[in-house]
Amino acid sequence: MQAHEIMVEALTVIPTRSIRDLVELLLRERSDGACVVEHGRLVGVVTTMDLVFQEKRVHLPSILTLMDFAIPLEPPDRLREELDKIAGTTVADIMSRHPIYVAPDTPMSEIASRMVDEHLTIVPVVEGERLLGMITKQALLRAAFPGLAG
Repeated sequence: MQAHEIMVEALTVIPTRSIRDLVELLLRERSDGACVVEHGRLVGVVTTMDLVFQEKRVHLPSILTLMDFAIPLEPPDRLREELDKIAGTTVADIMSRHPIYVAPDTPMSEIASRMVDEHLTIVPVVEGERLLGMITKQALLRAAFPGLAG
């Protein structure tokens, strides 16, 4: 099977949507994520894990102290990005800006491998610049086990 046979209608949101509205939508639709679109183009992906991330403890960077100098062992941008995401109030603040997507003819085995290897919740299906749908874990399971789908 290929992506176009497995995909479901893409749940979409705009980058300016509030986090509260996003949570309400995901809970109402029983979805693990949504495609973020702007002017008809896919600009990101937002998932329930991005929302869970907001509840995590801040990771303080490791610092090496040498002769009264404090040397950060991690890039300072990492802490800034993490704090921005935790404090986010809109979809744009927490979304993944470089979504991994597949073409309509991508085989199911490749999609499954990418979902596992790259810890993906949803995978948009894109042709050119047009969002056609999305692959969810549930859609993949229904395709893999058709006799069990209810």
